Amino acid sequence: MLRTRFTVAVAAAVAAVTLAITAVAFVVVRSDLQNQVRQELRTEAAAVYRQARHYHGHIPAGWVPPHSDRFGASSPYTQVLTAQGGVWAAAGDAGLLPADAAATAVAAGRRGSYDSDTTLDGVPAMVLTTPLAPGLALQVAAPLNTVDTEVASVGATLAVLSAIGIALAALAGWGVARAGLAPVARLAAVAEQVTATGDPANRVEVDRADELGRLAASFNTMLHALQRSLAAQRRLVSDASHELRTPLTSLRINAELLAGDPGLSGPERQEVLDRVVAQVAELGELVANLTELARGEPVASAPSDVRLDEVVAAGLERARRDWPRTVFSADLEPCAVFGSAERLQIAVRNLLDNAAKFGPPGAPVHVRLHAGELTVRDHGPGIAPADLAHVFDRFYRAVSARGVPGSGLGLAIVRQVAESHGGTVRAEPAPGGGTLIRLRLPDADVAVRASPDPGRSAERGSAATVGVPEPEYLHRR
Repeated sequence: MLRTRFTVAVAAAVAAVTLAITAVAFVVVRSDLQNQVRQELRTEAAAVYRQARHYHGHIPAGWVPPHSDRFGASSPYTQVLTAQGGVWAAAGDAGLLPADAAATAVAAGRRGSYDSDTTLDGVPAMVLTTPLAPGLALQVAAPLNTVDTEVASVGATLAVLSAIGIALAALAGWGVARAGLAPVARLAAVAEQVTATGDPANRVEVDRADELGRLAASFNTMLHALQRSLAAQRRLVSDASHELRTPLTSLRINAELLAGDPGLSGPERQEVLDRVVAQVAELGELVANLTELARGEPVASAPSDVRLDEVVAAGLERARRDWPRTVFSADLEPCAVFGSAERLQIAVRNLLDNAAKFGPPGAPVHVRLHAGELTVRDHGPGIAPADLAHVFDRFYRAVSARGVPGSGLGLAIVRQVAESHGGTVRAEPAPGGGTLIRLRLPDADVAVRASPDPGRSAERGSAATVGVPEPEYLHRR
């Protein structure tokens, strides 16, 4: 659990810092107490020096400093050491500090003062060995049991304080983790609820501006997008089932008529078969449009620079083939956009098919591409002002268009492609009748970034406009 891991991490970090501080404090306190013992040894040695000065450098053999108590748990001990290794000590204490080579070297003048740790009668002690007179050295010993007791007491106190500090740190870490991770817990609860119910309508409460608040806000945005997607999916399924019902019913009736009345004459049977073929084609177009709308991806998986003028030129070739009675005129400037060539081809094809479908036979359709804006103008019945705001809705059919075959999905696909490329599309009445549709894509350059062949572009542009006057409406904005 994240809260537990956070608490353990905080406690471990505090424990590491506390142990380091405790170790440093322990060493400092122990060193300070030992320095106090060293100072006491030097004070005692100075007192012996003052007493020895009375002999003016001729200390009698066997001399023991007066007031030299026996070594004990709380009393110091002094003795004199000769250069030959002899020990002058109070009665009963002879040999308590044996004469080693280092101490004999001090008495002989070959070494200076030094401190050492030893054990006397089972009691830890610190010994100061220092020159006293020519051929003599003084050794002063002080017990360390008091120091060890105080160090142990300080260590125990520091250990208890460290344990308390670690416990408090763990408690504080748990509290901070609980408060800090509360948005994550709420987020997890909402995610689990959405998973269980399949309803993304729930939201996470956002009451902070830090990273967790941003996470919650992003999660809410994702849920909102998911909710919109599910709503669009349900709407698409509902609309599709509604639109498919009529042609399927008609197709079933015609099929039953063919199957149930074998006495139909040849012309009647051919008429019914023609209706069946037309209805199957209508169903095929409807299913293809529904599939395109259901794809809904923003752009292709690998968007790239696309020559929009070439896409439009290819669409015009197909439109002239599919609509031989419609005259298509074009004025295409070289232009490059960033996106999916495949989906742009679908949008252009639907625009051209829509213009040809609603224009009278033999009427021209004017196509112009300039500065990233594609305009398609037909000479059909036009769109009523009340319908302009809805012509790009799915399955919407204006009153004037209900007598023309179609599913009402073509312009919806155009809008989806435009928006997926960050562009816009709108329809407006054209001067003199008909409809003008403007498709604008962003970040389009008049100069093609792909370094096109100037001769080829000029040849295609001139061929597209030869013998066709440029419509006046194309200059009106």
